[in-house]
Amino acid sequence: MKWKPNRHSHLTFQEQIVDWIKSHIERGDWTVGTKIPTQRQLATQFNVNRSTVQLALDELRADGLLESKVGSGVFVANNSWNVLLNRSQPNWQQHIESSIHKPNYHTIQLINEYEQMDHIIRLGTGELSPELLPTKQIEQSLKKISLESKALGYSSPQGSEKLRGILCNYLKKRGIQTAPENILIVSGALQALQLIAVGLLEEGSIVFQEQ
Repeated sequence: MKWKPNRHSHLTFQEQIVDWIKSHIERGDWTVGTKIPTQRQLATQFNVNRSTVQLALDELRADGLLESKVGSGVFVANNSWNVLLNRSQPNWQQHIESSIHKPNYHTIQLINEYEQMDHIIRLGTGELSPELLPTKQIEQSLKKISLESKALGYSSPQGSEKLRGILCNYLKKRGIQTAPENILIVSGALQALQLIAVGLLEEGSIVFQEQ
């Protein structure tokens, strides 16, 4: 830890130290339960008075980010992430209005107008050209579908049992052996990823992502 407060900054030493500690918690450098350096160590590192460090730590304790344990020291509090997440969100509309980039209302209006033209392909939505859609094949498939009375009600939480059975046969042809009860029908990739994350991660898990 080689960081030191900037003596030419418009922020006070105390404010800079508070921001520095918060950044370590936000980045995951200091996880819940991590013991932070002593006041003496921080004062020596930052080349400031211990009273300045003490005021910064007191502020972080008051905010719920740090907690003191008698005879043990100062630690990252268990609810530190909740405190950081519950901060007031920035006013994005205000940032947009004050930006040098003006709203592109005219461009959006043109896009909406062109989307209604039959000879225009909307690449942004990922839709196929109407000529590429197998309309006749879909109509024939729908005519062959037989409806059962129980199929018109609420299905299993895992999705249609018949569909899961068909998927099992499809997977079997590709060397994957499974049963209908091991398959879950989801509404899309986003829900699938969300369920995987919730199902595999335990409370308090640390997730790394690329910057």
